[in-house]
Amino acid sequence: MIDDPVKTTPKAPESRVSNTFNSLRERGFFRYVGRNVLLILSVYAVVVFLVYLIGKHLIDFNSLFGGIIEKLSDRFVILLFFVSESFTGMIPVDLFVVWTQKFDSPLPWLALLGVLSYTGGVISYGIGKWISGRPRIRSFTEKRLENYMEFVRKWGGSFIVIAALFPFTPFSLVVIAITLFKYPFRLFLLFALARLVRFVLQGVFFFDLLNVDLWII
Repeated sequence: MIDDPVKTTPKAPESRVSNTFNSLRERGFFRYVGRNVLLILSVYAVVVFLVYLIGKHLIDFNSLFGGIIEKLSDRFVILLFFVSESFTGMIPVDLFVVWTQKFDSPLPWLALLGVLSYTGGVISYGIGKWISGRPRIRSFTEKRLENYMEFVRKWGGSFIVIAALFPFTPFSLVVIAITLFKYPFRLFLLFALARLVRFVLQGVFFFDLLNVDLWII
C-alpha cells in the first residue's frame, strides 16, 4: 500500500511490492479504480459523441468557443484555475485543458496548469491544518468529507495518487480530508506529484488521440 512507513524489519523490494499489491487488492483498491476508469471512459465517450453530433448539425463550436476563449484574459483564466484548485476544485479541469489549445504550443501551458494545481494542493493542505485546529469547523468538515475520509482510512496515500490522476473527486477536497488525519506533509508532497502528470496525459488523450481541438475550438 502506498502509505505511511512503518517501523518493521527491512524487507526485500520485491516482497514489499508484493505485500503492497496484495493489501490494496484485499481492500478493494483495484476494483474501485477499474470501475471508475470504465465509468470515466464511458462518460467521455458519450460526451464526445454528443458534442461531435451537435457540432456537426446544430452549433458551430469554432465560432462559439473560439470567440469566448479568445476574449478571456490569460491571467484571469490562470487565476480562476489556481483559486479553484486551492479551495474547492469544483471547476472541471477539462475546461482549462481545452483552453490551452488556443496556444500554438499547448504543452507548456498544460505543464503550468499541473504546477499550479500541485501548488494549490499545498494551499489546500494548509487549509486542512487550519481547520484541524478549530473543533467546530473540523466536525462540520468531517461530515461533509465523510466519503473521502473513508477512502483515506482504507488506502492512505494511494488515494492521493488516485485523486491526483483521475477526475473521481476534487483534488483539493481530498487533500483537506487527508490533512484531518494529520497525514505527513512530506508524503503528501511525494504522492501529489502525480498531479503534474495528469494534465499532460489529459492533453495527449484529448488532442493527440481524439483530436477534439479540430471540431470543438
